[in-house]
Amino acid sequence: MRDKLRVGIVGTGGIARGNHIPAWMASPDAEIVAICDIDPKAAALGAELTKVEKSKVYEDYEKMYEAEDLDVVDVCTPNCVHMPPTVAALEAGYHVFVEKPVATSADEVRKMIAARDKSQKLLCVTQNMRFSDEAIAAKRFVDAGGIGEIYWAKAEYLRARGVPAWGAFIDAEKSAGGPCYDIGVHVLDLTLHFMGFPEPVSVSANTWLEIANKPSVMAHSPKKYTVPEELAAGFIRFANGSCISLAASWALNATGNQNNVSVYGTLGGVQMWPFTLVKEEYGMMLNCTPQSLGKKGLGGHAEEIKQFVNAILHGGKVPVPPEQSLITQRILDGIYKSGQEGKEIIL
Repeated sequence: MRDKLRVGIVGTGGIARGNHIPAWMASPDAEIVAICDIDPKAAALGAELTKVEKSKVYEDYEKMYEAEDLDVVDVCTPNCVHMPPTVAALEAGYHVFVEKPVATSADEVRKMIAARDKSQKLLCVTQNMRFSDEAIAAKRFVDAGGIGEIYWAKAEYLRARGVPAWGAFIDAEKSAGGPCYDIGVHVLDLTLHFMGFPEPVSVSANTWLEIANKPSVMAHSPKKYTVPEELAAGFIRFANGSCISLAASWALNATGNQNNVSVYGTLGGVQMWPFTLVKEEYGMMLNCTPQSLGKKGLGGHAEEIKQFVNAILHGGKVPVPPEQSLITQRILDGIYKSGQEGKEIIL
């Protein structure tokens, strides 16, 4: 075993440069040795940030896989092209860390899992919201039985004016979906994480595209908005009787951004943003605002990558296994299908 894991980055756009690359560079047990992007400008910015040699900058990820002696590949490409470089990396014998959403269909996720199983390598999906200090504490509280059995939850990530005009976010050919894929997946995953990923049975949802193409909403960009929605809202039922109400938007005529994950159980509840624990004790409802003990964790991408590195080097658990993301993707597929067909979808 070498001293440090050798990491190759596929896709050096904004999410890679802003989050993934700094997180890998913060790890004492990993080093970025090669990068790949089909866009020369993005590749140049990635090379500047990572300090990799010019000979280690590629336009074709397959050539990078062939030429480099890697341990891990981090896939940060647009949504529609997560699966091909992930499957190819696993087939080449590399562990993979892939940006959310893991894919654009449940069938793609199943193919990725099959490639993982055949390769006997590890596959982890980026879900950085799970790894804040508050989310880690909330999960411990829930798992310890602090709120009893969860029967209802709300997951909302609503931007009043927040259409991401950079990158491929609003390009349907590259992203497939809009805010439901971009930010809704974050709060949906965190909610399912708290709930223990119960089996979903049905989705009833709608999607809207009403104001995103107005000049006032898109004044910051000349790009054409081609993804199918600016707002998605749905109701998800699970086999254990629990339910989630989900909503995500990039553009909404609201007073401001509204982000919320709340889970409600038979003995108490958890709310994120602001972080609050609710517990029925002593004949009263206790409303608790937890305080940090002063020592903060790495948080977000850096904490998840730390745990993934530990799984590779020491046999720890994969922090976000693709089986969990398959459940999330099935729900996302159901939301878009329900919105298109105007009826409840049985999953």
